[in-house]
Amino acid sequence: MARRGFQGVVLNAFGVQYHTATVSGAEQLTPRMRRVWLSAPTLLADIDIEPTAWLRMWFPDDKGSDAEFQRGYTIAEVDPDTVGRFAVDFVLHEPAGPASAWALNVTGGETIEVTSFGSRGFSVSEDPPAGYLLIGDSASVSAINTILAAVPHQVAVEVYLEQHHDDDLLMALVHHPLARVHWVPRTSEESLASALEVRDWSNWYAWMGPESKALKHLRARVKEFGFPKTDVYAQAYWAHGRAMGKERGAEERAAADSGLPAAAAQGTAPASASGDAASPAPEEAAPAAVEVGSTPEAVTAADVAVDGSAQRARSVRAGRWRSQAGSRLFADVKPKLYVAGILQFFVTLIQLAPYVLLVELARELLAGSGSDTLWRLGLWALGLFGLGTLLESALQLWLHSVDARFGRELRGRLLGKLARLPLGWFTARSSGQVDKLINGDTLSLHYLITHAVVDAVAAVVAPLAVLVYLFFVDWRMGLVLLIPILAYIFTMMTMMATSGPKTMQAQRWGERMKREATSYMDGQPVIRVFGGSAASPFRRSLDQYIAFLDGWQRPFVGKKSAMDLITRPVTFLWLILVAGTALVVAGSVEPVDLLPFLFLGTTFGSRLLGIGYGMMGLREGREAAQKIQVVLDTDELEVRPGQPNPADEAGRVVFDEVSFGYRPGVPVIENISLTLEPGTVTALVGSSGAGKSTLAALLARFHDVGSGVIRVGGRDIATLSPDELYAQVGFVFQDTQLVGGTVRDNIALAVPDASDDAIERAARDAQIHDRILRLPQGYDTMLGAGTTMSGGERQRLTIARALLADTPVLVLDEATAYADPEAEYLVQRALNRLTIGRTVLVIAHRLRTITAADRIVVLDGGRIAESGTHTELLAAEGRYRQLWNAGADVKEIAR
Repeated sequence: MARRGFQGVVLNAFGVQYHTATVSGAEQLTPRMRRVWLSAPTLLADIDIEPTAWLRMWFPDDKGSDAEFQRGYTIAEVDPDTVGRFAVDFVLHEPAGPASAWALNVTGGETIEVTSFGSRGFSVSEDPPAGYLLIGDSASVSAINTILAAVPHQVAVEVYLEQHHDDDLLMALVHHPLARVHWVPRTSEESLASALEVRDWSNWYAWMGPESKALKHLRARVKEFGFPKTDVYAQAYWAHGRAMGKERGAEERAAADSGLPAAAAQGTAPASASGDAASPAPEEAAPAAVEVGSTPEAVTAADVAVDGSAQRARSVRAGRWRSQAGSRLFADVKPKLYVAGILQFFVTLIQLAPYVLLVELARELLAGSGSDTLWRLGLWALGLFGLGTLLESALQLWLHSVDARFGRELRGRLLGKLARLPLGWFTARSSGQVDKLINGDTLSLHYLITHAVVDAVAAVVAPLAVLVYLFFVDWRMGLVLLIPILAYIFTMMTMMATSGPKTMQAQRWGERMKREATSYMDGQPVIRVFGGSAASPFRRSLDQYIAFLDGWQRPFVGKKSAMDLITRPVTFLWLILVAGTALVVAGSVEPVDLLPFLFLGTTFGSRLLGIGYGMMGLREGREAAQKIQVVLDTDELEVRPGQPNPADEAGRVVFDEVSFGYRPGVPVIENISLTLEPGTVTALVGSSGAGKSTLAALLARFHDVGSGVIRVGGRDIATLSPDELYAQVGFVFQDTQLVGGTVRDNIALAVPDASDDAIERAARDAQIHDRILRLPQGYDTMLGAGTTMSGGERQRLTIARALLADTPVLVLDEATAYADPEAEYLVQRALNRLTIGRTVLVIAHRLRTITAADRIVVLDGGRIAESGTHTELLAAEGRYRQLWNAGADVKEIAR
């Protein structure tokens, strides 16, 4: 691995590893774009390939000199069938710069040095934004393609590409079903910014990688739209009219070869209006390559730019972003936190003052001063110490009172909000997530308000104040104390630089393992039956997580040990004693001048750690505040005014042109019109993802419809209060939900004042009465860890609950799907009793269970494909027949 003079020494200190990449081939994708395939097994073993991941590459001078030029290029594609083989795409310029000339003339077998240092990938969060705004040009198409490939297909994407050449339109883009692509001819630096659509971009994420001058105007434009900095990635991928890379001259390379620092400073590449898109300096480097493989048809639009002046004349609507939600939550508390920080600044200085006075007391004592002076200094030191303690206690008492009022009000708002949220909000989250929101996140806010701010201020102010004072006492000893501090900072920076994207990967791994651990514990009954093979997915994930942590942290063992030694008081003590003794012996320092260093200098290590803890508390508190405020901002189910339709009788359900999507622009249900007549059974069938459960959930008003209306008994369900709605519509789902309480309480959940006879009659009809009597206390048995009920028994208990509620409309999510044969028989008998005289909507997962339904509705892609009886649909030879045949094939295979 070659070294590169002083820059190489610095980069190597940051953990940079150089790799030799061998060219295996090249292909011409468009007249102005060439793909070069390279192989570097050690490189791909060293990094994780994520969207927009890029490399630093050193290219020879096309003019024939000994200079080399550094450029950054996106990894366009990785060959999954060959270890270490990847592709990089080059925009070919005229006249060609070093990288373009190399790519144009390169042949198989040539080698080039590359490194992944500084590369940070693009990641899609589990809760993605409303959409992604991707902006670039030919130089960033490769990176944009990797993003398009990673963004889920239900998330909207807007792509704006600046056109510099007619051949740019030939560059293929990865297909994304919701992506709209706009090609914007460059007529000025502002063309791209002016072409952005004026709209509400709330909760979108902007990724921008165009030319540097265009980027300047884009930054201003997205700021006008209200994009917060946290939701914008902006990096110039090249500069029009000049190159941005680093040049390595012959003198520097000779110095690198000899292991000595270069005598000549590095220059910059010659400016060229069509020179290569080069990377900035190492700490700012960005990729500059084009296109990941796809077909030309993937370019779905070629919209020209809107007139800039007319576009800017329109008003810009700045929206609200989830990333700013935490600031809104703290709007009333934030001024108090600023006051607390200012007060802590002075309190910290007061707390340090006694140590200074003790130093002066020691000076006076050694100088033989009178007792009056010694008493005065001692009393002042004692008084300031007491004052500092008193002020610290008062500040903490005030902050705790602020937190108590804020926490009480916040919990009230949060619990009230949860009571008004649609049920769909809860079905999309586990009980653990809701508990963390109410307890864990509010606890993080407690620490932020009462401790994090003041701890962070004290951790920063104290070492700075001490360092200034010690430099005033003796600047040479002050410099000595800087040695471990700078070593700590440098070691921390090298670890952060080396970690790169692994920090975010670690967070995602942690969240994933929490979910899988919860699923693993919930699935213990199944795991016990099937043994180790059932647990293998969790174990494999755990092994992979441990391997990831091992590969990430093992190289840091030495550095972490060094950081631990650096921050120990004994380290500072030895430095002070060794350096101080040398200065005292040399007559440069009076022995008494070492006292302030012994009093204050040995505490630097713990103060450095305090900065990290305080900042961590601030970060966790901000994240918790954002999550809580996002919940508080969630739309509630409002009860709208409305009058019943007298033409509809009780029990009739009407879906009138109903459409719905979980994300804007991504419909799950489209234009469903369906009427459920009183006393009939209607079955919803379809493949997974067809919209069956979603349609049934809309009847329960788990979500509000996007368009159209659902009426029950002639009334729009949006005009019914929850109590009114659930008195009309009942539910029995596959996943039984029992509450903490007695069997009696669980059956009478919808009718708390029901008589014992009514409860027992419902249990008999649900085929669960005899099982209840065998429980220790019968109907008064508490359901919990000490009481075991099978899945079928729990299901019959919920059926008894529905029977007692006696709603005219019933929604069944095939309740027998997971029951054993005997339990299925009893559950089916209970269901037969439950459905008598009611309007029933059944979500069917097994077609054989709904052959007797009055009507079968087949959903496909969120629309009604066909409907009719079982016999009619089989004869129609349509989608239902396909599903029926598929089910028959499965049963045949099972035999």
